[in-house]
Amino acid sequence: MDDEIILNDCNPSEDTLRRWAFDDNILLIDQDEDLILGRRDYFAILIPLADDPTCPKADYILSSLDFHLMFVILRGTEFHLREVPEAIQLARAGKQRKLHEWAALQERRLAYRQGNGPVNREKALSMGQELLNGICRQAEISISSESSDTWTVQLSVPPSHHHREYLVINKQDGQFAFSRYRQTYRTVVRTRLGADN
Repeated sequence: MDDEIILNDCNPSEDTLRRWAFDDNILLIDQDEDLILGRRDYFAILIPLADDPTCPKADYILSSLDFHLMFVILRGTEFHLREVPEAIQLARAGKQRKLHEWAALQERRLAYRQGNGPVNREKALSMGQELLNGICRQAEISISSESSDTWTVQLSVPPSHHHREYLVINKQDGQFAFSRYRQTYRTVVRTRLGADN
């Protein structure tokens, strides 16, 4: 096995990204490399690479983009949400089914962000699966609590289950609030909207 080559390049050029994508031994940086890939200006390079069956990092690229867009949809501003349709369009232009399925997942996530109620228990679990897991990770999803007007969906990462994330979903309209801390829907929404009370 060849030694790893660490480029220490946080702003790679298109040529560097292509060289990296086709060489399993090249790393852009030694930690959190996937964070570099979540740049909108890289979508037009990376999504076709994810569609290339000869690219050894195709699945890794798609998973990294999925992780990035997941958090854009969970907590991004309207400005940041504009990058999601661009990624969808590029993926729809791909040839492989996995790209089309990924584009459809992003469309469903955007629909959830707009509110897609009413929400029963089964739909709340589906929302949790698609909004918190997607293709980038497969953690445990469960309903951790229920009130008269909300579901609280919890993501819990095995084996220790120390890392948890929450979606508090309004049963009527499907609006949700994301948090890494267990809170009420009202508290999370006030925080998300920047309200003082």
